[in-house]
Amino acid sequence: MTQPSPPPPNNHPNYPGWSQSTSEQRPAILNPRQEEHRTQRPAPAEEEPQENKSSAVPLIGWATGLLLSIAAAGIAIWQVNEQVYSPEATAEQYWEAVESGDGAEALGLVSAVPDFLSEPELDNLLLSGEPLARSAELLESAELATDEDSSTVEFTAAGETHNTQLPLENTGTTWGFFDEWAVSPAAVSWFEVAVPGAPEGGIGQIQVNGEPVNLEGETARLAAFVPTAAEISIDSQWLTGSAEHVVTAGDEPSETAEQVVMELEASEAANELLHAEIADYFAECDQQVLMPSGCPVGISTTHRVDSDSIEWNFPAPEDFTLSFDADGWEVNFEQPVAEVSFEAVHFHTGEQLTETEQVPFEMDVQVGASGEDLIVSVTGEETGG
Repeated sequence: MTQPSPPPPNNHPNYPGWSQSTSEQRPAILNPRQEEHRTQRPAPAEEEPQENKSSAVPLIGWATGLLLSIAAAGIAIWQVNEQVYSPEATAEQYWEAVESGDGAEALGLVSAVPDFLSEPELDNLLLSGEPLARSAELLESAELATDEDSSTVEFTAAGETHNTQLPLENTGTTWGFFDEWAVSPAAVSWFEVAVPGAPEGGIGQIQVNGEPVNLEGETARLAAFVPTAAEISIDSQWLTGSAEHVVTAGDEPSETAEQVVMELEASEAANELLHAEIADYFAECDQQVLMPSGCPVGISTTHRVDSDSIEWNFPAPEDFTLSFDADGWEVNFEQPVAEVSFEAVHFHTGEQLTETEQVPFEMDVQVGASGEDLIVSVTGEETGG
């Protein structure tokens, strides 16, 4: 008996479960026409690696963001430099401080404090407080105009239109980007007030924007910002005087400070005192005699005079006026003439006479100050007996 053959291995072609998809699949045998057709099929296009594409996208985005950031930073620096660190901004800060009467703020914007501010004879009251605030009030219709090179303030003061530059200077940069601007020391100036004859008039102080300033002899020196308006006056019972002064930037930094000369006049009270003293003097001379005792007037006659009829008339005290200059007080009047009238009997004929005569005379009136008092002295060449 023939024994049955063993079953073929599971990888045998004749094994029912064998498949060419296994790892030991035999290559298919193609005929020449099939091989030729296969070799003529076009090769598919090569695709770019996905990894390279995905890595390029963030690189481009990063570069774009960097450029935008640089551009934004440049714009920001330009804006800050134009709005915060510009000369216009510095000028506006200075002008706002001066307008508001904040002298410390204004002086803090000056690059260097001028040496003359430390001089003991210089008064700094116009740099702060009420005097500075009053100056701001006097600068009417003020307007600040700025451009790239300069800043100018136009205003009205003392009835006139003025304009002045605000001197600025570039002092360097901050962080290498931002320009630093400061107010030039030329923005702080000074002027002198001269009061001719002040010692002779008993004047030791003047008033500047409502505050007292001591005189050194006949003068006072005051520091001031550019611009400043100052009202100057004499607060005295016997003398009056006033002046207005506007401080602007000089054309040249070395320009000599301006001088304000105050012309003084006798006050109404001084003239009233003069007139009262002269009236008293004439009243003492109004005696019913032809030659008043102690007076610069008198006449003589050969006729028999009725003493009760004698009447003297002297010049009006208001004809005498008082003035003041560098030499002191002066009384101004024309040649004084008195008039005397009387009744008399003619010495030879006995005729009744009415006589009137004009009597010129000389008198001296001296006026001087003694402390706060005004002394008036009236004298004349005595002719009576």
